[in-house]
Amino acid sequence: MKKLTFKIKRDVSTIMDHLTNAEKFVSVHPLIYKMKRLGENKYKVYEKIDVGNIPYRFTYKAFITQNKDSVQIDASVMGITNISVHFTFLEEGDFTLITEKLVVKSILPVKHFLHKLFEKQHQIMFNTIEKV
Repeated sequence: MKKLTFKIKRDVSTIMDHLTNAEKFVSVHPLIYKMKRLGENKYKVYEKIDVGNIPYRFTYKAFITQNKDSVQIDASVMGITNISVHFTFLEEGDFTLITEKLVVKSILPVKHFLHKLFEKQHQIMFNTIEKV
């Protein structure tokens, strides 16, 4: 498990809305360019990652669930990598402290790569949410 923290000047409800509303999520995520609703809390996610100088596009299914004070995203990528991201929020004055717990399970040696990727991309995502 990898634990990440972010602190942005936005309220919890705005942040949660951007993580659970597919259109808003796509508008702030630097790699996900489309999400198609498949059912309650279930989406087909379209993502593009540059591997070196080569863009690699792929899709996967993800479940997004929300509780009063947290958001959970679970995804299975090509049936070989399972990713679970759990966000919790704590308001501190005008700011919100976001704690992200990231669990990656894969038969491939991608855990370290994905931890670094998520850290970088989610920092960009939360910076974007802060500006909207």
